Amino acid sequence: MKKLMIVFIVFIGFVCANAQTFKTVVVIPGDAAIYVNNELLGKGKYDVSFENRDKVLLTFSAVGYETVSYYLLSSHTEQTVTYRLDVDEAYENSIGGETATQYANRWVPITVREGLSKDEVWMRIMSIVRENFEQIEKTDKSSGWIKTFPAITPYKASDVRTTLEISPSYSTGILQYKVRLSFEKRKKGSGEEGWVKYDRILKRYKDVIPDLLNSVGGGM
Repeated sequence: MKKLMIVFIVFIGFVCANAQTFKTVVVIPGDAAIYVNNELLGKGKYDVSFENRDKVLLTFSAVGYETVSYYLLSSHTEQTVTYRLDVDEAYENSIGGETATQYANRWVPITVREGLSKDEVWMRIMSIVRENFEQIEKTDKSSGWIKTFPAITPYKASDVRTTLEISPSYSTGILQYKVRLSFEKRKKGSGEEGWVKYDRILKRYKDVIPDLLNSVGGGM
């Protein structure tokens, strides 16, 4: 009987030690990338080792979901730990692909079509700008330069700010403009230093450049 008790105690000790050495991490959605201490080690599910350490940094990312990081302790009471990622609202409300490649964060040339006076071009441009942006930081009719204040669109876990810039460009006597829609994104609470370039176009601004091309240029 005493020997059985000793074996049982040893077995329990082994199970507890093993539970402290490994934890199974499950992430929803199942295709989410799992980084352990900034190293990509799996997708959806992974057995995390705590050998010679009492905690690890976990980071999870998936297209269309917010990227998050957590510290997981070896002393965590559950053997299997499940994380559910929040939907990225900015992603849901934006456009990627070819449209973003063409128009996001890059200068787009607009050649003014014949028959439009400079005053008429300026009036049309300003009309489109005011339809989409409430505040304009700089405007100079004589030079043709326009820049809006950054317009911040808030979401649950992040913010996206959008800036429109328009400037004239003369080529062989033909009046041209160039326009840029800049997008930046930050996590909530990350402050001014948290802004990074966002290579997608918010749906609310998807028609700005096409409208400019159609209104004063030769179309798309």
